[in-house]
Amino acid sequence: MEPAPRQLLIGLDAMEWTLVEKWAAAGVLPTFRRLMAEGLRARLVTPADSLPDTVWTTFAFGLNPGKIEKYFYVQYDPVRARLRYAADDELQGTPFWEYLSRAGCRIGVVDVPHVRFREVEGGFLIMNWGAHEQKIGLNTVPRSMAAELRGRFGFHPVEDCEKYNQGVRSRARLRRDILRGIRAHGELFRWLIVSQSWDVLLCAFGAAHCAGHHFWADMDERHPHHPSTASRGLADTIEQTYRAIDHEIGEMIRLVGDRTRVVMFALHGMAALSHASWNLDEILDLLGYGGRAANRMAGSQAGRVNPWRLLKMTTPAGLQYAIKGRLPTSLQDYLLFRWYGGGRTFEGRRAFAVPNNESCGAVRIGVRGRDRGGVVEPGPEYERLCDDIAEALGELTDPATGRLVVRKVTRLHQVCRGPFVERLPDLAVLWESGFPWNAVYSPRFGVLQIPVQDRRTASHTPNSFLLAAGPGIPAGVELTGGSTLDIAPTVLALAGVPPPAHLDGKPLRLTVPAARR
Repeated sequence: MEPAPRQLLIGLDAMEWTLVEKWAAAGVLPTFRRLMAEGLRARLVTPADSLPDTVWTTFAFGLNPGKIEKYFYVQYDPVRARLRYAADDELQGTPFWEYLSRAGCRIGVVDVPHVRFREVEGGFLIMNWGAHEQKIGLNTVPRSMAAELRGRFGFHPVEDCEKYNQGVRSRARLRRDILRGIRAHGELFRWLIVSQSWDVLLCAFGAAHCAGHHFWADMDERHPHHPSTASRGLADTIEQTYRAIDHEIGEMIRLVGDRTRVVMFALHGMAALSHASWNLDEILDLLGYGGRAANRMAGSQAGRVNPWRLLKMTTPAGLQYAIKGRLPTSLQDYLLFRWYGGGRTFEGRRAFAVPNNESCGAVRIGVRGRDRGGVVEPGPEYERLCDDIAEALGELTDPATGRLVVRKVTRLHQVCRGPFVERLPDLAVLWESGFPWNAVYSPRFGVLQIPVQDRRTASHTPNSFLLAAGPGIPAGVELTGGSTLDIAPTVLALAGVPPPAHLDGKPLRLTVPAARR
């Protein structure tokens, strides 16, 4: 039996599909344009519409968020009714590349974020060399590869894009370092392609994530923080980032040849940041779901500001990290929880906001017997309250345009399943990112002005996509109905390895049988 073709998997962290489609059509991204013409494409359902920070773990494990130990790095602890730090070390799932390794496939995995480092046989791993928001140091398998990596490539130019200040000069350095980092990633990936033995190689570019968060307003003329003069030279940063990634991918594909299957994917996207996550607790109070009766306001009211968030926004990033490095972990966590929670208490409330990625607000119901200080009875009372809150949030509009500002409310305990589902929020609120807004109107309480409490100008969208080309993959086909959870079982099936029965995804039909070609 002929061995399965090699697979080159290229992750595109937070690359926005609408920009890829536009710039590929304009000829700005020739590699993407060629793959879209010569291969297969798919738009995928993704947990980014409710729990954006689970996109990489759900991809790696092939599991829904209810089967994964953490959904965000700061989570609500229902036993103690307080926030806690959730580290990647809590993750116990088996990433799909370990199944490949056990089946005798030679694997390589480079810079996949948010996945716990684990030893693996029959291949090589490089974790946290150039992944977005590295929280721990470089880890490799074999261990000796770390020294060779440092000797050849040094440190990634952008170790943490949050460390750069907001001034024009600092942001210009960030742009320069992002583009240098893409070139360095491309050089690393190509070196691995030719120097290592592999059957499946998974590489992740993280640059689109960083560029999207910090340069969207420079590109988007509709953005309320679009600069008038000083930083106009940064307006094409995201386009140049996408161009550079396109170029490096083209060189990688040229190197592997036409006998390798190439699968490129983004698990979520990026768009302008308009949201009310930091004021969601206040909105719940106004609607009467918190600790007091509903409040109908006269006229418009300014939303509450978390002073800890303002302090973080106004303190130069370099100074923040210098101070942070001198603080004990317990004090770092205390400040982090103040930044997310503002010192509020959770006990005795019917519903309250809990941390999540800012693009999706998250609501927890205080359930008696499940949550410390819970007041809502499980069963019919809980179900009615979830429905009522979902309906009330779905009524929120932008008072300036009348357009809805909530795209979707997800009942997470209905769509997720598994041993950790009780750790999840009960509701997730996907805010509308298609137009700028800074206030919400509710027919139940009136108008609440939403203050700016973010340094970032963009955050995540559920715009996930996959492009594939190579042996057996038909040209011009568009798949529908797939999910990002399907990628892991698809890679396994393409390698001739049966996907484990406990995976939640199913293999996508990327290839056509030889007899039908």
